[in-house]
Amino acid sequence: MTPRQPPPAPATLTGGRSQLTAWLLFGPPLLMAGLRWLLQQADDRVSATPAPALLPVATPSTMLELVWPALVGLAVLVALGLLVRRIGWRRFMPVLGVAWALFWLAACGALLQQHFNREGLVLQGADVAAILADSSSPAAPDAVDAATVAQARVVTAKFKPPSARSLGGTELVLQVAGLEVPQRLLLDDAKAASLKPGDALALQLAPGRFKGQFVVGWQALPPASLPPGATP
Repeated sequence: MTPRQPPPAPATLTGGRSQLTAWLLFGPPLLMAGLRWLLQQADDRVSATPAPALLPVATPSTMLELVWPALVGLAVLVALGLLVRRIGWRRFMPVLGVAWALFWLAACGALLQQHFNREGLVLQGADVAAILADSSSPAAPDAVDAATVAQARVVTAKFKPPSARSLGGTELVLQVAGLEVPQRLLLDDAKAASLKPGDALALQLAPGRFKGQFVVGWQALPPASLPPGATP
């Protein structure tokens, strides 16, 4: 008969829990940092300029739309406080650890989705004005089917300095034909620095793999290129 093993010493249990806590606290952020580095290395191997995204400008119309993120955050904090009061800190800590790990895993998933969503989309030097003219004919070429060409007018244009999240460039607010909400576009192109409000543009748009629209080509148009009375 095998003799009964003595229970582990309290110091051993404490050391094991401390190590597990350290892995749980620092492991998920380090995983995300490593994934971000790998994706950045993959982007750096591509010599072409990535296609910038066309993003809608947030235009909240009511006070509720302005304050709802703060209200949701306050509700979450109140719910967590009630949960801690009900079950106690000792039983709440494992729940908090699982939520912490899921949060960082979701962030890693968002990074992967963002990378693969725009994979293969680069800013090209195509003659968008010529494509725009061809697209108005009854027999449009296949290139028009592969990417949508739209007219736009510059609402605002300002310089955006480089940051940790982007290389900076000229940030445009555009009114795009067929879209009710103004769109925001960041162009890291020296030619975009001369754009001013009222200028007309031709944009060649391509959809992302999962969502969104990306500008794979653009060109400034003369004012006479827009039909009379046509305001995008």
